[in-house]
Amino acid sequence: MILARRVFLQLLAAKPKPTVLIVASDANWLECAGGTIAAQIANGANAVLIRVGNDEKESVGLTPEETAHRNRQESETAAKLLGITETISFGYRSSELKDVPHTTIRDRIIFLIRHHRPTALFFPNPHTEHDRNLDRYYVGAAAEDAWHCARYANFLPAANLPPHIVPEVFYYAPPTDPRRREPESTATFTPQPRQIDISKTFATKLAAAKTLRTINRATATRLKQTLQAEGRRLPLLDTITQQSIDKLVEENLRGLAAISAQGTAYKQAEEFRYAGIEYGIPTKYLR
Repeated sequence: MILARRVFLQLLAAKPKPTVLIVASDANWLECAGGTIAAQIANGANAVLIRVGNDEKESVGLTPEETAHRNRQESETAAKLLGITETISFGYRSSELKDVPHTTIRDRIIFLIRHHRPTALFFPNPHTEHDRNLDRYYVGAAAEDAWHCARYANFLPAANLPPHIVPEVFYYAPPTDPRRREPESTATFTPQPRQIDISKTFATKLAAAKTLRTINRATATRLKQTLQAEGRRLPLLDTITQQSIDKLVEENLRGLAAISAQGTAYKQAEEFRYAGIEYGIPTKYLR
């Protein structure tokens, strides 16, 4: 009996962990999905982050090269705080992804899907509205295409990696689209709205977000400049310090979590368009 139990435990230990693959055009992904990723990691998943853009324009008083270097380091630190095991940076210039061929980004993501063989895939929702960052559209469209194409052997045959089907997909976006919660007529073939409780992982998400110091300072500075141009002010930013920046980050994340939790029993949440097994197979056919 002792031997059988030992063998059983060894088999459990040998079972591969599920893998989550996150595709991001910019650091905004953490605001949208960081709590959910942290929860999946806490439940035993491995996670890999793909940074398509290098955020080289997100700074104050730094050159693009120094900005890209700092933001890569800080993004990797934030990812490690969430529990992400690997960060892959493509190095494309941010806000210029329109000039990168769709198939180039798609095929690089196909390769990584087949290499890591994830059980869940997160990427920007290319179908959302009222998001002025077009990089999220280009990256989301490429990632959605890669998800579809990774299952077909005749896409990227030179990679010599077997096809892979990702069973769960989470489309993420800032909660700005007024129609984001509208369910489609049927769950079959159409990703549906889903809100996920992040109350247990919000503190981890916040700690990770605060490490993005270069981006956070740029955000605070631009916000102050915008308010001044409109003849308004935010007392918190009268003097921009690390303390005031961190407070702005916290207030922003708490506000987004509260908005995403509306209509649920959750206190803090993130929201997605979700495609699971019922996305392609009607429930009545499932066993």
